Amino acid sequence: MYLEYFGFDRFPFTIAPDPDFLFPSAGHQEALAHLQYALTGLGGLICLTGEVGTGKTTLCRSFLAGLDDSVRTAYIFNPQLSPA
Repeated sequence: MYLEYFGFDRFPFTIAPDPDFLFPSAGHQEALAHLQYALTGLGGLICLTGEVGTGKTTLCRSFLAGLDDSVRTAYIFNPQLSPA
């Protein structure tokens, strides 16, 4: 239904959030600005919190996708896993 009606080439609602479908509301833009500030080394540690379904994971994936190759990152999506 979504593909044909909206002209999408892939499904917008899947288990894994797709940063291409992020709608950058004012709150999301502010959160991205805070993440970028933290990345410069001037912002320190950032904790991103919010209610379920507000776009935290999509926002993180969008932020990581926008980084250039000189930035090394680690995305820990399940802190209950062992280091191995």
